[in-house]
Amino acid sequence: MLSPCPGSSLPPPCENRRMSAPRHGSPTTPDPDSEDGTGAAEDVQGWLPGDLGALDGEAPPRFSAGKLAGGALSLLLVAALLAWVLPWASGASWPRILTTLAALPPWALPAMVLLGVAALLLEALTVRTAVTGSRYSSALLGHAASSATSLAVPGGGILGLGLMAWILRRTGLALAVILTGIIAASLVEMVLTSVLVPLLGLGAYALSAWLSPTAVQLPGALWAAAAALLGSVLALVLTAVLLRRSVLAGLLAQLGGAVPEHVARAILVQRDALVRMLRSRHFALVLPTLVARVLQWLALVLAVHAVGAEIPLLLSIAIFALGRVLSLVPLTPGGAGITETVGAAALVALGVGAPEAAAAMLLLLVTMLVVPLLAGAGATALAVLATPDRRRRT
Repeated sequence: MLSPCPGSSLPPPCENRRMSAPRHGSPTTPDPDSEDGTGAAEDVQGWLPGDLGALDGEAPPRFSAGKLAGGALSLLLVAALLAWVLPWASGASWPRILTTLAALPPWALPAMVLLGVAALLLEALTVRTAVTGSRYSSALLGHAASSATSLAVPGGGILGLGLMAWILRRTGLALAVILTGIIAASLVEMVLTSVLVPLLGLGAYALSAWLSPTAVQLPGALWAAAAALLGSVLALVLTAVLLRRSVLAGLLAQLGGAVPEHVARAILVQRDALVRMLRSRHFALVLPTLVARVLQWLALVLAVHAVGAEIPLLLSIAIFALGRVLSLVPLTPGGAGITETVGAAALVALGVGAPEAAAAMLLLLVTMLVVPLLAGAGATALAVLATPDRRRRT
């Protein structure tokens, strides 16, 4: 990819270079048959979902009245779950929970904040790797804004991705590069959070039961994780099948006139660019997000330790995996309220005191929800107020 010339404006030699034909495979190449699919994405743009289909506008994707209302209702539901269901599920009253929270060691809250920030920074590395030529600052802004939108708005995943794409597009990146990167990063997230984490949780749960047959069992946890894992594996297998060029080409051919020929050709070009990226950068794509999940699990371990409780390490993995499965339920932001309620009940089943269990899950909420929401709100404000940098734009 051609690097932008230094300074706020481009000197004449650099302008001449940008007017000449870019080299093959560059993210700024307008050739529909380029290796990264640049140019082909322009043909697909009108076929994208509404929140992804208008990336060239000056205004970011809009939050419809319905989505705003859904977000407000989901936040009210979270408050209701935490106010009434959490004490009921854990068996602790709010005065006892608040007393436990007040007695937390001084390091507890800062540790939760730092782990939440570190996880966000690591996930942004995956986005930067996936979006060829992007700057880390732009990838971080886009990822933070996207994550917060996905958490705050029920079913806001597509809207969040549209916001990320809009932020990256304003930096001058070609649309094809952004779309390929978003799909690659989303696949990494699906594999790790929806498949690997539940699989590790099931393995840790089974190993714990085998090592200690008299250990307390988590009611329903095995079946819940297994059901979620099965659905995720089926989705992953279906995605892998659709990524086969012959299958995708055949499916597009079967659709006939429903998909214009130039759009079908563009989709195949984007598919080729995506597969090349997954093959050549799989380690750099997976490692940062994988470490981020480890840090979030560590937050759970530290939260339990901060309230003065101890649980077997293997079962902490199982509880963390169960929480990630529940976070996929789009009823509340990131499964908030539901995750804490079920997690507190699981901790009580493992012998943790009722107020300590509830306090530990509320402390974990800082890492898993509060930090991403606050960071995303700040990132969205910065992106909206910032002047777009179009130096690398097609």
